[in-house]
Parts: sequence; C-alpha cells; structure tokens
Amino acid sequence: MPSEKSTQSPQNQQDSDHNVEIITPLKVRSHSGQPGSSRPFRLTVMPILLLLTGLAVMAAGGFIFIRHLSKHPVNLTQDTDQTAPSEVAVQKKQIPDATRTTKLQVHPLTPSAPVTLDQQQTMEPQQTINPAKRALEKQKAEKLDAVNRLVESGKTHEKNDRFAFAHTDYQEALKLDPESKDAQKAVNRVKERIVGQQFQKLMSDGLTAYHDGRYQSARTQLLRAKSFRPDSREVQNALLQVDEAIRLAKIEKLRQKAMTAEQTEDWEKALRSYLAVLKIDPNISFAVQGKERALKQIQIGKRITFFLQKPDAMESNPQLQNAVLVIEEAESLQPRGPQLSKRLDKLKALVDAARTPVKVMIESDNLTEVAVYKVGKLGRFTTRELSLRPGSYTVVGSRDGYKDVRQKIIVKPRQKALRVTVICRNKV
Repeated sequence: MPSEKSTQSPQNQQDSDHNVEIITPLKVRSHSGQPGSSRPFRLTVMPILLLLTGLAVMAAGGFIFIRHLSKHPVNLTQDTDQTAPSEVAVQKKQIPDATRTTKLQVHPLTPSAPVTLDQQQTMEPQQTINPAKRALEKQKAEKLDAVNRLVESGKTHEKNDRFAFAHTDYQEALKLDPESKDAQKAVNRVKERIVGQQFQKLMSDGLTAYHDGRYQSARTQLLRAKSFRPDSREVQNALLQVDEAIRLAKIEKLRQKAMTAEQTEDWEKALRSYLAVLKIDPNISFAVQGKERALKQIQIGKRITFFLQKPDAMESNPQLQNAVLVIEEAESLQPRGPQLSKRLDKLKALVDAARTPVKVMIESDNLTEVAVYKVGKLGRFTTRELSLRPGSYTVVGSRDGYKDVRQKIIVKPRQKALRVTVICRNKV
C-alpha cells in the first residue's frame, strides 16, 4: 500500500513545491494570531470583499429595477391567433459607465417592432396628460361652438334690423372669446349701424319738428344727431336752417309784440321790442322805422303830458307857443291812436282857453295910479275894462301921501267878467 506521500496529486505536489498554503476560513482564524500570517490573510480577504461588494451592487440594481417595473409595468400581449405562444427574450446589457441608463429591450419572436423601456416611459406621461388635454380641447370646442351660435344669432337679428339684440349677442360672444375677430368685427359693425339708425331717427324727428314750426325741439334733436356724427354735413346744414328759422321766428315774435304795443299805444314797450330786433339784426328795416316812430310818439307824449299836468305854464307866451307846436306835431303823427287823439284834444282845449281873454273890470277913485303887471300902467280912472288871458295877475295902486295897495287876481279860462276895485285910502 503506497504511502501517503506517494499518493499526492500533481497539483498538491506543485503547491508543496512552491510552498503555497491554501488558507480556508478556519485557517484564517487559526493563523490570525500568528505574526507571519498577514500576507496570506490579505490575499484571501480582498477577493471576498470584492465579491460581497459586487453582490451588494447587483442587489441594489435588482431592487431599483423591480421598483421601476412596479411603477411602470410592461404588458406583453400574445397573439391569440397563433397556435404557439410567443417567446420573449430579455436581454440586459451591462454598461461599465455608471452614468449611463440601463435599457431593457423586449424582443417578441413575432415580426413586430421591438418595444423598449424608454418608449414605455415616454408613453406613460402622455397617458396621464391626454385626459387633461382632451378636456381642454373639449372645453375650447364647446366655447367655439357657443361663440359661433351667438354670432349667427346676431347676424339673424342684424338682417332683421334688430340691431340692439344683435349687439347683445355679439357682446356675449366677445365675452366668451375676447380674441374672436369675427365677434369683434361684428360688434364694431353693429355699433356703427346702431349709430346710423339713431342718427337717422334723430334727423327725421328734427326735420319733422322743423317743418311743424317747433324750432327749439328741432334744434334739440339735431344737436343730439350731431353728437353721433359731428362732421356730418347733413346735420350741419339742417342746424343752419333751424338756427335761421329760430332767428326769424324770434324777430317775428318781437315784431308782433311791437305791433301789439303800438295798437295799445304802449310806445315804451314797442320801443323795447324794436331795440331787441335791432340787436339781432341792425339792418332790419321795420325795426329801424319802428324805433324812430316809437321815439317820436314817446317824445310828443311826454310834452303833451307836461302841458296837461301844468296848464298854467301856458300863461306865458313862449310856453303857449310851445303848446301850439306840440299840437301841430301830434296831429302829423301816424298812427294816431285814440288815446293820443283824446289827450291832444285836451291840450287843444287848454290852448284855446289860454288864448281866449276874459273881461276884467277895474274900478278906482280917479286919484289912484293903477298898474297891472304883465299889462302895464293904466293911470288914474274911475272904471277901466281889460281883456286878459287866463292866468294870474297883480294890480297895484299908488297915491302920494297914501300907502300903496296891491291885489292879486286869477283869471280862469272861460270865466265870467271879473270886477276889481283899486283905491288908496290909508294915509302915510
């Protein structure tokens, strides 16, 4: 029986030849206390650490991969029409660079295109976004449909000249979609048509009032029409006509007032009316003539009033002559109303009375010197008859050695004969 030394394998023989000892974990513990065992320990521990590190890395990678698949599952469907099930080969590529992403490709045995994990990851967000996008698109479509319905409704109203209703629909459409060009154009268009409609109505109302003689109402309507279209020649011409009509109507009204005042012989009022007309147009002939006529009537009327209120003024010859002139001028006036004629007759009567002398009998003693102011010295006499015009007179008697006597007499128009005695009886 061979010895134990002779039965060793060649490898053991080689190991023994090179003095290399295979260290097991048990031996590590047995040799760890030996001072000369540090090198074999390092040679044994390093591979183990590397192996454990690799296993940890692989475990972490597997955990990450499984977690990824749990979040993004890959559904592999089989073709139900095929008799044999499809075989799927999963190939994993290991990439040394840690910054790269591991890609899992799924290759079905059928001749379809390969589906990668990256494609699946790209599809998943789209599946999440698509419902919101579809809801937004649906909302936009509904809004667009509502806008179109409102615009069409507005067009229908617009065709039937119901511009207010059309404007309401277009405004609602513009609220739903402020960027809608069709709605904006429609709003602008119908606004212009509404303005045109209102403008034409105001013009029609204004011209109707103008032809009816309601000039102020016509002017009000035309001014409102002008507020819609300030540059319209039509409204400007109409306003010119209305303003001219208002001016002429005002002049005519003043003329009527003046004529009425003349008929009632209220010349002061007539003069005010004529002056108002001349303020509007200083070249209107009837106002110029009426002013002159009124002024003359007023002037003569005042002079007549003076003599009627103070008839004694005609005792003097100058004033009597003035009264006569007033009568002559008044008789030449046209028109001469009944009031003027009546007052003129009164003045004539006063003038006639002032001209008609009254008999005055003066008696004396033939010793007294008699004198009458405004007449002159009469001398001494027993009886003297004078014809004196109405008025006041002073008779004075004087005699040497006697006190003078003085007596005032008043001669009234159409008075009966007046008797006066003048004698100096009191000695000095």
